[in-house]
Amino acid sequence: MEDLMAYLKRARGGRVVQTGFLPPEAQAELLDLAGREGLNVAFFGGFPLAERKVAVLYPPEVPSVHDPVQVFFLEKEPPDLGEAMGDVEPLEEGFLVALLPKGKKALEEAGFTLLPPPEGAFRPSRVRTLVVPSLRVDAVGAKGFGVSRSYFAQGVKAGKVRLRGKVASPKDEMAPGDVLLAEGLGSLRLLEVLGETRRGNYKIRVEVER
Repeated sequence: MEDLMAYLKRARGGRVVQTGFLPPEAQAELLDLAGREGLNVAFFGGFPLAERKVAVLYPPEVPSVHDPVQVFFLEKEPPDLGEAMGDVEPLEEGFLVALLPKGKKALEEAGFTLLPPPEGAFRPSRVRTLVVPSLRVDAVGAKGFGVSRSYFAQGVKAGKVRLRGKVASPKDEMAPGDVLLAEGLGSLRLLEVLGETRRGNYKIRVEVER
């Protein structure tokens, strides 16, 4: 909350203010706070279903604002750059990463080669490769449907998500072949678990239908 209030304080008086990449909960909170101040907010994530997004606060008299996010292709997994880095999408041959300028500079200084995204990288597809912290229903469902984990967990607790034909609980774990049915979001099938990353996360392939 303190960081969000600092952004709002800077935006008062007609200034255009940019945040770092924010999680979904902070985005919703900032949108509410900005509305009370009479400020507009634009969100940029780099990816069509980005979870972490940069917010740009601006007064009503400003017609539009610049998208500060760039997406690059990396041949190896990048380190965590905090608010300078957004979502990281694994591809078979590398990673797509959403960056602010300071994140781009940090990776270049660390010796990374930043390349343009391969052709077709953003082409809509029902089959996606994801990196999730666990195979729990709430983790896989949130990432697969592009919503916050807390939002998806609320739907699970409300009985709106089914796994293997039964009402799911947040702690249920998925296995290859399992299908999640989420009311209002669609269905998600876990196709395969590709392995673990260096940070202990799971790399998986899913098929999503809305």
